[in-house]
Amino acid sequence: MIKDNLVDNYKHRVSYYENLEEVSYIIIEETFDVVNIVDVYTKEEYRRKGYSYKLYSYLINKYKDVKFMLEVRSRNVSAIKLYLKLGFVVIYVRKKYYKDDDALIMEKRNFMKDIYILAIESSCDETSASIVKNGKEDIATTINTQIDIHKLYGGVVPEIASRNHIENITIVLEELLSKTNLTMNDITAIAVTYGPGLIGSLLIGVQAAKTMALVTGKPLVPVHHIAGHIYANNLEGRLQFPLIALVVSGGHTELVYMKEDYSFERIGGTLDDAVGECYDKVAKVIGLEYPGGPKVDKLAHQGKVTYDLPLPLNDKTYNFSFSGIKSAVINLVHNENQRGNTINKEDLCATFQHNVTEVIAKKTMHALKEYHVNNLIVAGGVSANAGLRERLEKDCKENNINLSIPRIQYCTDNATMIAAAAYFAYKKNIFADQTLNAVATDSLYKY
Repeated sequence: MIKDNLVDNYKHRVSYYENLEEVSYIIIEETFDVVNIVDVYTKEEYRRKGYSYKLYSYLINKYKDVKFMLEVRSRNVSAIKLYLKLGFVVIYVRKKYYKDDDALIMEKRNFMKDIYILAIESSCDETSASIVKNGKEDIATTINTQIDIHKLYGGVVPEIASRNHIENITIVLEELLSKTNLTMNDITAIAVTYGPGLIGSLLIGVQAAKTMALVTGKPLVPVHHIAGHIYANNLEGRLQFPLIALVVSGGHTELVYMKEDYSFERIGGTLDDAVGECYDKVAKVIGLEYPGGPKVDKLAHQGKVTYDLPLPLNDKTYNFSFSGIKSAVINLVHNENQRGNTINKEDLCATFQHNVTEVIAKKTMHALKEYHVNNLIVAGGVSANAGLRERLEKDCKENNINLSIPRIQYCTDNATMIAAAAYFAYKKNIFADQTLNAVATDSLYKY
């Protein structure tokens, strides 16, 4: 139990009690916007049990918009480690202040200033930059899309994508800054998608972010692409924990459990094709233009479930497999063409979408039940799919689940979601240096 007692007009004695015994205390002195740590003590038998850390955490949470100051012997390694963990930094060294030791003057600024993150996203074929305030307010966003370029080839061509990123990155950044009165002096940190994605495309964004961080002296925050998609939901309303995140996109289909901010546990995922990729392949085989996923969704709402297609990995695990239903569609179309029969595209799309959303929704609801969670967020490009949205909205309403799906503009790849995620990475001191490199594949679940 913590007790905070006023000693005089300026001093407080903050004590930790265990079974009515004072086992640790900190004495502080308040002067305007400065809190000086005057004395720290923990009884010997209670040391190294976290009591000092609890008292310091209490003070940091209590006093906002202040500067904490303290003095510590340079040989007191354990205390210095604690102060560094709490966010203190050494600002001055008093040489031989003690007869046999130096004194370190340490400081922690606890000013609750707004945090502005400038983020870059270039993982695939979108060159995007954004400034987000406090992880939730989209100040300005710029996106340069390459859809019309890649439409000619029926899909994204990695080499062409990276070349266009080179041409567009400076233009996008200049346009971003022109949309706001903010300058680089107002920016708290630079964030960037480092992976996963197309390696050539990622490299452009990473190099641009590293250069900006180096020139401005701002911290560099590396963001995993999936984390970005998840935190797109924070732009709609503060994430409520614990939660299950369903990530559905052209490159990912995963179920993620989060007990708190920036804590990720993968509980299941696709064993082969991502659901978005499957949509695009089905679209291509029935003659729809790239990007085909939204067109399949549109036709599905005009058709009926009439074709005999398999349910994709309809088991009790949290894993997915879409290669089977994709192959079934391809074979069906091929066989019907061989026989000279006409495919009803609307009915085929309706059947395909019904079977895919059936399994996704079923496994998601099962995960929510098994993990005793009533908060579901949906993320990724396929979260824009109307059929999936309708099915999840129905199931969540029936099971009293709080459902969050971002606006369409935040479903697909964008830097706004990267900046939103970076805010929480920044608060957890997840930073990178100039050795940061792009990676085509990487695990989110190391955080």
